[in-house]
Amino acid sequence: MPLIVAALMPIHTAAEELILPVFALNAQGPDGSRWSTEVYLVNPTAQPVPVSIAGLLPGKVLRSTPCGQFMSQTRVVPPQSAVLWTASGLTTDLGCADEVLGALKLHADGDVRVTGRLVRHSEDGGVTPIGVLSGGGQSVAARRTSKLPGPTTLLLPALLWHRNPCGKAAFSTSVGFANPGLEPVTVTLYLPNEGSRAIRINGRVLPLPHQLVIEPQTWTQLRVAPLDRPDEVCREPESFDLEVVIDGPLAVYGSVMDQSSMDGRMVEPADLHLN
Repeated sequence: MPLIVAALMPIHTAAEELILPVFALNAQGPDGSRWSTEVYLVNPTAQPVPVSIAGLLPGKVLRSTPCGQFMSQTRVVPPQSAVLWTASGLTTDLGCADEVLGALKLHADGDVRVTGRLVRHSEDGGVTPIGVLSGGGQSVAARRTSKLPGPTTLLLPALLWHRNPCGKAAFSTSVGFANPGLEPVTVTLYLPNEGSRAIRINGRVLPLPHQLVIEPQTWTQLRVAPLDRPDEVCREPESFDLEVVIDGPLAVYGSVMDQSSMDGRMVEPADLHLN
């Protein structure tokens, strides 16, 4: 009898927190474009899984007319199925935000796979589109906060930049950091195969290695570019690797953008201490 009773009892999977390391709602890009994220929730289990917003790690948040205090909004993902959390729905759930750029924390009461699709949907300052987003973009997977790497050395491989272009650079690269923890994390950037001892970060020339601190519950994204070489012109785009040394758990990503098509590629880090 005890075995039968145990078999009839519902099975509960341990709750977990996830971090979507880059998240946008009607966020303006450098070229005036607008970007938003829609979130796909996939439940492979035989039990429904509630998923709620646990918090926002902001880089930028604008609310001209807030529609109420932030409250944890929940979506229930039925067994062995998927739910789309639209950008317009997320806008309302985050207090009627006009513009958001940062990272999103989610709480799941079970095993769920979460993917964000970051889409370039318009070139005006209008509101976030309703329904499924249409446009070029890139996908990014949420990570379990309990499984974030660090302390360790990470490699962001096969990034792209364009040194000494004739005209506009063909590619641009950004690197991002989300710290959902309670302690600051120090980040040190190295270029292992680069002769130059400097790098351009957010337009400024800075010496290498470059160090920064990601404070708790914050998100940071940096644009990285090479220094041009004197007396050289019309070089081709180059692939490069970026080493990221972190002294604590951190979500790290790279993003490469084709400047002609505005197609993006999300780059996942490789943990060098696991090899």
